[in-house]
Amino acid sequence: MIRLACALLLLLPAGGCVTRAEFDARVARGRSLEYEMARREDEMVRLRRRNLALLQVGSRLKLERQSLDTERIELLGEIEEARQEYERLQDALLGEQRAREARERELQQLAGTYQSLVEELEKEVEDGKLEIHRLRGRLQVRALDRLLFDSGSATINAGGGEVLRKVAGQLARIEGHRIRVEGHTDNVPISSERFPSNWELSVARAAGVVRSLIDAGLEPGRLSAEGFGPWQPIAPNDSPANRSRNRRIEIVLVPESER
Repeated sequence: MIRLACALLLLLPAGGCVTRAEFDARVARGRSLEYEMARREDEMVRLRRRNLALLQVGSRLKLERQSLDTERIELLGEIEEARQEYERLQDALLGEQRAREARERELQQLAGTYQSLVEELEKEVEDGKLEIHRLRGRLQVRALDRLLFDSGSATINAGGGEVLRKVAGQLARIEGHRIRVEGHTDNVPISSERFPSNWELSVARAAGVVRSLIDAGLEPGRLSAEGFGPWQPIAPNDSPANRSRNRRIEIVLVPESER
């Protein structure tokens, strides 16, 4: 009513009287203005509420965007880690493939050397004086002592020198392997001024074979000598034949990777 009265005052002329019809028209006009003002105030309230809701939505969207940006950065980091891991796996697979190929070449080389040794030393193998074995990437040449030495001696005899030259010629073809020469005896004790025990004899014989292989052209840095005396027999020391087997020199090719 206050708004209506104000509206009527505004509609009344500054001085003079009005007719009833003019008054009613002006009252109606005032009510219309009051209604319009109320409608616009309601509209303003609705707009304020809508604006507040939009601000809230905007804030929520901003937070969601920040969260998405964080997730995006994390995903990019995970993608980079996955890429690096993939490259590491690729490198590892390539390394394994190369190692496998190298291993296959090595095995083929060993197989060729094994066959060549068997063919070149066929008589000694048939006579049982020499054994050649290929097992798990290794090549082993086992020579009975009588093939290389005279009884109780550590000096290579003429026939043994020829056998070792043939062995050296084949072993020189194989790369990436060390050559270990092992001396072994039976359990019959030896006691001499030069060899107080079987240990000294086994070591001296292994060293003599190493010298002979070096003289035949093998690189000294690839060779080593070890003596085991009677402590690694391959047969029981219960007969002359078995003791003869235990008196032996073993030449073993060992891959460099097994250092």
